[in-house]
Amino acid sequence: MKLKNRFLPAMLLFGVVALSSCEKTEQDEATPLLEQGMISHVMVDSAEVTSYNFSGSQLSQVNHYNEESGKVESYEQVERDSKGRIQKIRSHAGNTHALLSEETYTYNDKGNLDKTTTAYYTGTKVDYTSYATYEFNAQNKLEKKSVFEGTDENAQLKSYTTYAVLPNGNYTQEKEFVVNAKGEPVLFSTTTYSYDANTNPFYGYADPATTSSPNNILSSRAEMHGTGKVYTYSYSYEYDERGYPTSQTVTNPNGKRETYTYLYSN
Repeated sequence: MKLKNRFLPAMLLFGVVALSSCEKTEQDEATPLLEQGMISHVMVDSAEVTSYNFSGSQLSQVNHYNEESGKVESYEQVERDSKGRIQKIRSHAGNTHALLSEETYTYNDKGNLDKTTTAYYTGTKVDYTSYATYEFNAQNKLEKKSVFEGTDENAQLKSYTTYAVLPNGNYTQEKEFVVNAKGEPVLFSTTTYSYDANTNPFYGYADPATTSSPNNILSSRAEMHGTGKVYTYSYSYEYDERGYPTSQTVTNPNGKRETYTYLYSN
């Protein structure tokens, strides 16, 4: 089962990329078109790992780079409707432009995300498909995500996640349940989060299928039920005069630290 990791250590959103043509060079692909003050690049040491493109105020492209070679490893194309909502995200290999997956978004009458359907490719053929359904609260914050494998006719519920959110919009807890061989949901993990009081520079551009919070994450604690294992990450920041983070240092469960530098358009 392939699931998106919605809380990457550097909070790099959902990794969308929009290229007008696969015939562009890698240098063209890596050049962001940005309005002033928007997030543009994320660096680790002196190596670029991610860059962001915008069309007006809408995120349209994210490139992911190999830290050693500096080349684009992967990208995703995004399509939007006339209201600016995501309609499709296509994931591609950076070197061959081969299609890896295609995700389609549908919305309900209230404008909330209702369903995403994903096809995973091997070569030019669909390897398998999955879809997810979404439930939102009265404040349009995600409350539950259910993941199914297969098509509508023969799909099986594989897992679901419930979310707790504060009045300020920060997601504080998620519980993931996995369906066992008997068709019963079993609590797999519980993850809790804490946040600072500063602006998350990625918040306004997040995929509606994510649990993006308006503030920057300070800690995450994941308890794996049935195993007794607990994984704790901590995050610290330096900020600019606007209160936007200019760097994020992540300390993983074994104590190793890695610092991400955030660059913004001028």
